Amino acid sequence: MKLVILALKNLTRNRLRSLLTILGVAAGMFLYASVQTMQHSLSRATETSAADTTLVVYRENRFCPSTSRLPEHYLSTIERMPGVRQVIPIQIAVNNCGASLDVITFRGVPPETLKKYNPNIKVIAGSYDEFVKRSDGALVGQHFANRRGLSPGDKFEAVGVNVTVAGIISSDSPQDENVAYVHLPFLQQASRVGL
Repeated sequence: MKLVILALKNLTRNRLRSLLTILGVAAGMFLYASVQTMQHSLSRATETSAADTTLVVYRENRFCPSTSRLPEHYLSTIERMPGVRQVIPIQIAVNNCGASLDVITFRGVPPETLKKYNPNIKVIAGSYDEFVKRSDGALVGQHFANRRGLSPGDKFEAVGVNVTVAGIISSDSPQDENVAYVHLPFLQQASRVGL
């Protein structure tokens, strides 16, 4: 008990010293927690990136998908590179690469490789078979469909591309919730790019 009284007297005797000591300890704890958080976050990001085996290739100095075009005949060259397991041609059409509240992204993928490209896609309305049958069919992300009020059978247009919703998809990947997957040849014809 005497020790507690002595400690309280010393704390109140020199208030500036006590305040500076408390601030020093608080600053040290804050810095320690910040550094630990950054190390943990960096470690998690690195481990996640190391597990991802997908490489997206853009043309040199072109970072917007609408201006980056690689010819499809590069497929065979890329497939022969050491360490490459699979090559899937994808064309991306975006209504704009700037700031917009309603960004629409079309991903043109050969329909037979879509499930290989993204095995986590689940069709929650409509059907995958309808997507495969229709050349103008689109599988749209759930958030995108909700935002636009779309359901299977509806038609919509963006970026000069007119499609019919064949299905609405859900995925573990947030980017798939706001995208429209379409047939690669259809997107090439509709956007007149990649032919």
